[in-house]
Amino acid sequence: MDPVNMDKYRLVEEKIIGGNGFTNIEGRTAESGGDGMTTEGGDFSSCAVRVTQQAKPRTCITNAMNILNGNNHVELKAMGKAINKAVTIAEILKRKMPLHQVTSLSSCEIVNVFEPLEEGLDTVVNQHYVSCVTITLSRNLVGVDVDDIGYQVSLSITFCLRILLVPGWIGQRFRCHFAFQHIILCALN
Repeated sequence: MDPVNMDKYRLVEEKIIGGNGFTNIEGRTAESGGDGMTTEGGDFSSCAVRVTQQAKPRTCITNAMNILNGNNHVELKAMGKAINKAVTIAEILKRKMPLHQVTSLSSCEIVNVFEPLEEGLDTVVNQHYVSCVTITLSRNLVGVDVDDIGYQVSLSITFCLRILLVPGWIGQRFRCHFAFQHIILCALN
């Protein structure tokens, strides 16, 4: 469908098929007052941080650190163009405290249904696939499959301390103190 002629259509429904846990929207359509998205399969975990293209990395990092204060693991979930941001956030978190990482890749199908605004036009169905990534970061090996193909061992505590003692960190007392707290907590667990 030519993008020039799409002004004669309106989005009726957007389905995400196979997006296990990548959305927290349950069966809403444009007619039911939702934003037109429905999902098949998947629930949104309370230990998950959804990384989107619009999300600020600092907010995602803070949310993940808060989840790690109460739990042993956190999941970073991203789709499409936000995947590189999720990988960057995971690397920043791994350098703040020693974390084990398990990465899994998948894809999901997005089906858009457009209804014509003028008579005589047909309904348009657009299908495309989007890559998805789930990065699970864990403070200890409880529930972590070390034989998984996406497993990465945690960085050592001394490596994390060396990163914190880089001259650029010295002027940032709060960040240094915050990171030292987490490293000490991880060492005690």
